[in-house]
Amino acid sequence: MTSDQHAALQRAQRQSQVVAALKAVLPAHAVLYTPEDTTPYECDGLTAYRQRPLAVALPETEAQVQAVLKACHALEIPVVARGAGTGLSGGAMPH
Repeated sequence: MTSDQHAALQRAQRQSQVVAALKAVLPAHAVLYTPEDTTPYECDGLTAYRQRPLAVALPETEAQVQAVLKACHALEIPVVARGAGTGLSGGAMPH
């Protein structure tokens, strides 16, 4: 297995963990994880740098926001808050 294949396998496994944790606290429609759903979130207005997120959570209530943050903290997953994605600083780019 090449290093690229190994990295892709690790990403897929990590994504599965994150998606399962998010689906446990959010409705199914509020968890995006397929490439076609997460690609719009890979950058903000600064398109020179791109990184597709493992998942996108779209909480609708304060309680859901808290649950998402707790789930991500438990998995040691960084959370990048995002507004409209129009900024030009790269601040909404996932790690």
